[in-house]
Amino acid sequence: MALAQQPTGLLIPLYLYPADIHTNAAYNRLIALKKAHPRVPICVILDPADGPGEQPDGNYKQAALRLGGAGCVVLGYVSTRYAQRPLEEVKADIKKWGTFYRSIHGIFLDEQAYDAHESRLKYYEEATRFAHDQGYWPVFANPGTNQIEPYFQRPTADVIVVHENEFYPDEKTLQGDYFGGHADYPPYRRASLVHSMKTLDEQQLQVMARHTRWIYVTEDMYKANTPGADNPWDSLSGHTETLLELLDR
Repeated sequence: MALAQQPTGLLIPLYLYPADIHTNAAYNRLIALKKAHPRVPICVILDPADGPGEQPDGNYKQAALRLGGAGCVVLGYVSTRYAQRPLEEVKADIKKWGTFYRSIHGIFLDEQAYDAHESRLKYYEEATRFAHDQGYWPVFANPGTNQIEPYFQRPTADVIVVHENEFYPDEKTLQGDYFGGHADYPPYRRASLVHSMKTLDEQQLQVMARHTRWIYVTEDMYKANTPGADNPWDSLSGHTETLLELLDR
């Protein structure tokens, strides 16, 4: 019941180094916005080194503490390489997050596989179970494309990103109402991310919020093999304040 009634929130991949965290413009802006909109849930993904790295970073430690203190849910990034990365390495990264950064709340499993092979379904079930056993919740997973039903039928993640692209998703895609889709599973199991979007379309945002409980839109560009535009998540979206105002109505 509590999850079904949870308001729509933001899922923010903040792949930006928290230099000078107490004066860092992006992090302090996000902290201030969260405090101004305490009713809107915000999950923030941190990624020091394509995962937790080999040793703790004091700036990330403080960033996680400050974000959590403002009321954000902080997620630690873990790459899975579409189930090609050895599961023991994934588990090791999950454990490192707990060892290096004790204020991390959940885990973000990136590059989730998206075929129905039994071995890959079991891979994500085991990774999610391990994260839960380590005390992490929620566990997000991101296949980079719309995910198929078997990943919702089984506990491969608590939330799955069903759209990550440079355009707004159509309603049918988000609803998952087609053979092999995910319409039978509640919105709080889904998230949607849009990059390279110069302006916000409120009607499109309403569609996103209707079918996915976690959303985010940024103007940051992505262009493959283009220096300076190869990571659309390395800044805090200029739309963040407007997104929060719309969700806080």
